[in-house]
Amino acid sequence: MSKVAHTAQGRISRFFDILGRSMIAAGLLLLSFVAYQLWGTGLSEGRAQNTLAAQFVTQQPTKPKFGGLVGRISIPSIGLSKFVVAGVRLSDLKKGPGLFAGSPLPGQLGNVAIAGHRTTYGAPFSRIDEIHDGDVISLESDNGKFTYIVKGEPRIIAATDTAVARTTDPTTATLTLVSCHPKWTASQRIIVVATLDSSIAPTQATPLASPTSLQEPIRDGWFHDSAAWPLVLLLGIVLIAIAVIAIISSRRGLNKIFVYALATVFFVPILFFFFTGLSRLLPTNI
Repeated sequence: MSKVAHTAQGRISRFFDILGRSMIAAGLLLLSFVAYQLWGTGLSEGRAQNTLAAQFVTQQPTKPKFGGLVGRISIPSIGLSKFVVAGVRLSDLKKGPGLFAGSPLPGQLGNVAIAGHRTTYGAPFSRIDEIHDGDVISLESDNGKFTYIVKGEPRIIAATDTAVARTTDPTTATLTLVSCHPKWTASQRIIVVATLDSSIAPTQATPLASPTSLQEPIRDGWFHDSAAWPLVLLLGIVLIAIAVIAIISSRRGLNKIFVYALATVFFVPILFFFFTGLSRLLPTNI
């Protein structure tokens, strides 16, 4: 084999070696991001729920502000107990289930509409499809504890059907739970409807702001949070720099175990914040 052919073959081998390593690295990063979506987002939701729990103990009767505490929802049949916040923006649903704008507060006349994730950020409504007719749903706020009885089985509706979150009969007290369907997609919605226990007298509605935000969870699509781009790009560059420095250092004779262990110490936490920023570019329904 000539020297030229040998050199060409060596270059081809190096190319495929680099390509293979890059594909493996990309696959590992993708799996890491999936793991972050499944469990990492739950960490931030857990911290938010702990903060809300502390507020719940000392909460004074007042109209909640967006992102603030509304109360606690409990569904014994699916083992759910979560604190509900006001609003259904991405920033709200990161904390837990959210009360739609325009909805009355727990125990009031009208339709109390609550949305929640099924897969990420603690997945509060992951088992919403297991709720059945006659199940009990409790809403507890600074105004008391209110029991709702589920009427019928969960229903699947179009993703654009926002009417389910509105009050159609202001003379009755109802509760509607809303989430995405099927899991991992936002193509449809699954809802559960319940009515206030007949032994409880509902009070007059004091709706949460105006119903201008009803479509927010449906409308926010890919790359909707442009403010996340600088963080994502900066951290992406830093991650690449760490990887390149580690590779070069190991090839120059430094102890590989030491180099990669040191790189991991910096790489992993930065990767976590990179994924946090990247999540802000995903549709709110995922």
